[in-house]
Amino acid sequence: MELISVIVFIFCAGMAAGTILLTSRLMKENPVPYAKPLFYHIIFMFAFGFYGIWGQFIIVTVAGSRLTPDMLSTVSVISLLLGLPFLFLGWMMLLRFGAECAGLRLKRYVYGLFIVINLGIITVIGFASGDTVFSEALPLFKYYYSGAAVLCAIITGFILTGSSSSSPGKRDRWFLAAIAMAGALSQSAVLLFLPHSVWMALIFAFLLFAITALLPVYLVYKADLHAYQLPDELKMPRGIEDFYIKHEISPREVDIIREICNGRSNQEIADKLFISLQTVKDHTSRIYSKTNVRNRMQLMTLVQTISNGLSA
Repeated sequence: MELISVIVFIFCAGMAAGTILLTSRLMKENPVPYAKPLFYHIIFMFAFGFYGIWGQFIIVTVAGSRLTPDMLSTVSVISLLLGLPFLFLGWMMLLRFGAECAGLRLKRYVYGLFIVINLGIITVIGFASGDTVFSEALPLFKYYYSGAAVLCAIITGFILTGSSSSSPGKRDRWFLAAIAMAGALSQSAVLLFLPHSVWMALIFAFLLFAITALLPVYLVYKADLHAYQLPDELKMPRGIEDFYIKHEISPREVDIIREICNGRSNQEIADKLFISLQTVKDHTSRIYSKTNVRNRMQLMTLVQTISNGLSA
């Protein structure tokens, strides 16, 4: 069993490293607004996986023989509790990922409410499991994970499938929703229907890392992201000046729009134009307001549409 545990851990570590590199590549090569929340989702979920799940294996392996059963139980409960914030932050980033894929922007109070509710639940779980042994406290963690994971996946799925975003397209958004919901359901089934054992923990850990890795793998190798990609060093077409005049776009804001359409990050724009990062953010915010768009994707789509219309 120890050998199997080591093999599964190596697979999980390999998936984590490969997924982080793959998502970094996605962020670098494609100026898609949902790459960043996806990256944070991955980081938080893997942090929970290593801290909350594999941490239990390490505690038992390293200190199990040196601690009394009561102390081992207390340490295990505390370790799992400390890993839960990574978990709900990962779910929050999943919701944001779905919204960004749909071309939406969630209000700040939604994130605040999400954090408050989950912290409240974690606090209740902490108090409820304070005087119990780990085996008796574990069902509380299982029910919390299963309920919250499935709920977040369903909401994310509805957001993805209910939008009219051009990229990812409808087919890709349905696949992303299916991955999120199938992952949450399969992990919950393992937690709720398999008896608590090392095998149950190993299967759950493997599913957690594998499902988390599937989202960026699908986006990089299967999804059509071309609608977000404009030619390198885009040249603004003749006649677009009317658009700038209509929306009162300043010369500096024209420079910002051009660099955004060329796929450069805010820091890259700041470096190229020799201005501060905050100045770039301020200009970008005013551009969004003037042109009535919410994010880079919508701005790039708008410019591309105008360019196509002028060249027709």
